[in-house]
Amino acid sequence: MAVKRTINAVAVIVALGLLVTGCTNAAATPSTTLSPVAAQSAKAVQPATAEVPLRFAVIGDYGMGNRNAARVARLVRSWKPSFIIATGDDYYAPAGGTGSTRYDRSTGAFYCAWLADVSTRGTHCRPGKATVNAFFPALGNHDYSDARPGPSTYLRYFRLPGRGIANSSGNERYYDFVQGPVHFFVLNSNSRERDGISRTSVQARWLKKQLAASRSPWNVVYDHHPPYSSDRTHGSTAIMRWPFAKWGADVVLSGHSHTYERIKRRGVVYFVNGLGGAARYRFGKPVAGSAVRYRANWGAQQVTATANKLSFAFYSIAGKRIDRYTLTR
Repeated sequence: MAVKRTINAVAVIVALGLLVTGCTNAAATPSTTLSPVAAQSAKAVQPATAEVPLRFAVIGDYGMGNRNAARVARLVRSWKPSFIIATGDDYYAPAGGTGSTRYDRSTGAFYCAWLADVSTRGTHCRPGKATVNAFFPALGNHDYSDARPGPSTYLRYFRLPGRGIANSSGNERYYDFVQGPVHFFVLNSNSRERDGISRTSVQARWLKKQLAASRSPWNVVYDHHPPYSSDRTHGSTAIMRWPFAKWGADVVLSGHSHTYERIKRRGVVYFVNGLGGAARYRFGKPVAGSAVRYRANWGAQQVTATANKLSFAFYSIAGKRIDRYTLTR
């Protein structure tokens, strides 16, 4: 059973963003700057406390290797997060390369400080600068279609969740890991997943069991295909509408739709985070529960977590805070 909590949400309306009802204006300037920062090599994450929260970043659909992806990476580096999670499409064909050099171009070139034990012939990041892995991606459809043969190229490049980090799934296509007060569950939402993607699949049964066993204050699920999305190009992925709240998840993050959106459905907060650098999509009719929709610029989420508070903020690469949402125990 999910623990009852109070919710605080603040949305900022910016140029070309869409009006959101029921939200108040918030300051549009983040507490960090956008100047390039040479990130320190990631180290083992220390437990968060009420005074010192865990800080991490969320990016999605970033694998273009282009200027927009570089600007998102610059924003993320300025935050100096303890680790980064990615909602898929970690490589697109325009990034170039062959074999293992593909992810070196799309990921290693921008996030080397958080990578450990990557396997590549590329020159940007080998084998990674982190002492322990601090970059946790999900498989996207372009990790199959563009990084051929997919997903073996992805699985050869990354070692997930990382050397010395526990994972209950027994594979790297979908996996789990714990950082501070948060238990993360990374799903493979691609239809070619051998363990299935329906709510009764082997993968779903694994998630249900591990959510029930989790003793972390927060359970965060992420994948590539959003269960709910208002974008015109892909829209919602109905097969991924698993009973997340019933099973014990607090938040579900996805990419695939190259937009930012926050949706509340059936006791769970859903974030769509796909503005990592690929071409942006337009919105259609809002799905039920959609509270914030944004597509005016690329960006990323900054997240802080303690045992009693989990706070998400989306920033554009221009430095404007677009949305802030906090769950509290």
